[in-house]
Amino acid sequence: MWTCPRCSSIPMDPRIDTMSSLSREEAEAFVYQECQLLDERRLDEWLTLFTEDGIYWIPSSDTARPEDTSIMYDDPLQRKKRVHQLLREVHLAQTPPSRTVHLVSNLQFDPDPSPSEATVRCNVLMAEIRPADHATGQIGLNSPRLLAGHCHYHLRREHGRWAIAMKKVLLIDRDLPLYNITFII
Repeated sequence: MWTCPRCSSIPMDPRIDTMSSLSREEAEAFVYQECQLLDERRLDEWLTLFTEDGIYWIPSSDTARPEDTSIMYDDPLQRKKRVHQLLREVHLAQTPPSRTVHLVSNLQFDPDPSPSEATVRCNVLMAEIRPADHATGQIGLNSPRLLAGHCHYHLRREHGRWAIAMKKVLLIDRDLPLYNITFII
């Protein structure tokens, strides 16, 4: 057995047809790997989970279209800018940086009729805290908070691996005031 260099935590069996449909085991491993990369702030590696044209989207309503106002809508360039800011620039909204834990449940997947595409859905609960002394006066420091929602992944096989063509996160409190979402859900 060998390991895919881009998806080091997903073992790949060389006997498996690389054009076969996504399996439940692969879907789970993919989503768990993404959560691990986010929680460990390995955001440069997280970027590699996307297709070249992949989108990360947090809509503001159930019926929102990509061209509508969104909580977050990151095309490839915006995703790279966001990661650069979070990791390499002084980003006051992330000073100190958030610590997160992503919990995933109820994972379901639908292989597309095409063996090179699949849809994965799951529930996500993310705990976040920004630890600091209270002298800074920033809202939310030392206060844990939870964000919950439904994730919809459209995965596409690209360059011999599964990648995110679109990740859509429907937060359950998307119609309420949300402050400082400067991390990745």
